[in-house]
Amino acid sequence: MNEKLSQQLFELEPNIRYVAVNQNGRIVEMEQSPQHPTCNPHETDRMEEMIVNPIVLEITRRRGNIDMNGIRYVVIKYGTQYQLLMPYKEGHVSIGIELEDDPREIARKVAKYLKLPI
Repeated sequence: MNEKLSQQLFELEPNIRYVAVNQNGRIVEMEQSPQHPTCNPHETDRMEEMIVNPIVLEITRRRGNIDMNGIRYVVIKYGTQYQLLMPYKEGHVSIGIELEDDPREIARKVAKYLKLPI
């Protein structure tokens, strides 16, 4: 399948506004849904995917691995949207979600689609 993961997730869940994929410390996809305009500059998204999100996932992964059977996802609520972070292969997938949508339901849907633990 040659279709980007971002496109697959936009089709899976129309309420997803943004998808980024970081693998081995490198952004391999960073796409805004055509249905949802961006709320912030592209460069701040890039910094978030390279610095903030990997650190957030690493510290939550370490805690989850002690005695909680790992980490499934992290939800961050910003003033303008939710950011859903999920460990994925050798990095993470990051998903922007509107405030009126349910990030837990979208996390379940995406995890099932990606065959990740729920």
